[in-house]
Amino acid sequence: MSDEIIKNKRWYDFDPTIRLAVDMFEKSSKDLQIKLADYIIEEAKNRGAILNFNNKEDFNYVWKRWQDKDEKTFEAMEYFKIIDFDTKKQLSLEVIEFIRNYQEKLK
Repeated sequence: MSDEIIKNKRWYDFDPTIRLAVDMFEKSSKDLQIKLADYIIEEAKNRGAILNFNNKEDFNYVWKRWQDKDEKTFEAMEYFKIIDFDTKKQLSLEVIEFIRNYQEKLK
């Protein structure tokens, strides 16, 4: 049974910090999602991440996940997914801080 549960988990469900960052990203306003996507893509690239697909071609499918509704968030989540665990964890903390700082400015 536990193996079945593990198989059904998403890549970001295995760590609470990463899960929180992705949840906060998903629940953010469209404007903030675009800012976060740009940040995640830039940071992942700066840390050596390289996507091995032409995202414009891969994006031309009908998807149902929240990140698939926008090419930028799709690309950001793909970068986020491929970076190593330690980088993913650090970037998750940065994403959480980015969102909190953004929300503080709106108050």
